[in-house]
Amino acid sequence: MPRPRLSAASAPAEPGPSFAASDINQALPKTAQVYELVRRAIVSLDMPPGHAINEKKICEELQISRTPLREAILQLHAENLVDVRPNAGTFVAPIDLRYVLEGQLVRDALETKVVRFAARRVNKAFMARLDLNMHQQKLFAAERDYDQFYYHDEAMHQLICEFGASQRIWRLVTGAKAQLDRVRRLQMPEPNHLGIVLAEHGAIVEAIRNGDEAAAAQAMKVHLDRVFLTIRHLMGLKAELFAPQADQLLEEFERFSV
Repeated sequence: MPRPRLSAASAPAEPGPSFAASDINQALPKTAQVYELVRRAIVSLDMPPGHAINEKKICEELQISRTPLREAILQLHAENLVDVRPNAGTFVAPIDLRYVLEGQLVRDALETKVVRFAARRVNKAFMARLDLNMHQQKLFAAERDYDQFYYHDEAMHQLICEFGASQRIWRLVTGAKAQLDRVRRLQMPEPNHLGIVLAEHGAIVEAIRNGDEAAAAQAMKVHLDRVFLTIRHLMGLKAELFAPQADQLLEEFERFSV
């Protein structure tokens, strides 16, 4: 059965997340900051699929002109996170499995290779940063603070990418996985999910600590591929968040978990 798609007329009436002028550092370029703020709200589902983006409200709250917000929206549109509809407005796009799969393939290709380099180059300073990150993850998992846990989950992968390769590699990964990030965020409240992620992160960190490239790559692949095991369940729970063709794409999506 086709899945419902929210139209401009049926978009949620909620005002969405509130921003503040203090969220913007006036000494830094505004477009990049606005992009990060709105992207974070979309990924966290504070702005769910179908949500109408109120440009006037956001600009007033951040005390900025329309230009940096519109430039940020263009970037989000390029990542397929928003739909710009002429004469209707800008709306958060549904989760599209085509782009989720693309993001997953990019992560698999790059992060399983980069973690090998991290294990090969490992040193005490890098391990101290990873260990601190793991400690923070455990604290936020215990508090069930999903936003902070997600932030430190991302930070761990960024640390590994930048140490094993470069900032450019992490930017490539980040740009490719925008749709995937929403699925990852959806997973977090699921029973036992945070504990499973912590165990998988721990296996990656220990393999790097031991300089075991093969074990690090395998642990990373197991961790990244977990999304394939839960996507059908998430679609059953939150069908309204996914694009209409999700059913047809699901079988293709699941083949990659084999």
